Amino acid sequence: MRGEETIRVHVMEVGPLMENTFIVEDTVARKSVVVDPGDEGEAILGEVEKLGLAVEAILLTHGHFDHVGAVGLLKKKSGAKVHIHPADVERLSTARRQGMMFGLFVPETPPPDVLVGEGDRIPFGGREFRVTHTPGHTPGGVSYIMEAEKMAFVGDLIFSGSIGRTDLPGGDYDQLIRMVLEKIFILPDDTVLFPGHGPATTVGEEKRSNPFFTGRW
Repeated sequence: MRGEETIRVHVMEVGPLMENTFIVEDTVARKSVVVDPGDEGEAILGEVEKLGLAVEAILLTHGHFDHVGAVGLLKKKSGAKVHIHPADVERLSTARRQGMMFGLFVPETPPPDVLVGEGDRIPFGGREFRVTHTPGHTPGGVSYIMEAEKMAFVGDLIFSGSIGRTDLPGGDYDQLIRMVLEKIFILPDDTVLFPGHGPATTVGEEKRSNPFFTGRW
């Protein structure tokens, strides 16, 4: 959990691929946004209930099965609208088939309610998420940035000391590197990056030590 004034971020590591699901809490409004509910929907709902929150929106960084497996249950129980970039709608719709390729069961996913794109603003209490299109891992990958709170939810774009895979369909290594340099590394160094797997990190730390960007910054 990270606290910035009235915003707290709770992370739940879910599913066999140990994906990070984030519950972003507004402690005053008692509302939340769930980023990438990947699996274990009942556990996610249980945590939201324990915190005493209403789910206002479901934000998806991309459509890979390990990031969307609990979307259907969460939407059904909360009524929250599902947000995703248009270029990853097909991935969202084929999540069950993706899981089968790994020998895993993934529930059917509902269609999205809101299509997001570069520069969109998603209100949350008295704050907002800014959407920036960050393809490379998938064509429709996006990052959700809370500028005032210096937080960015980056999906599988960049990890602590590493980057997301680009060898899957739609992946593009050069594009991914460019997106990090042009859209993530321009944020203040103390911006916290919340990735889809592994621990949180900061922009400054990744500039200094991420081997994929040595000599590029």
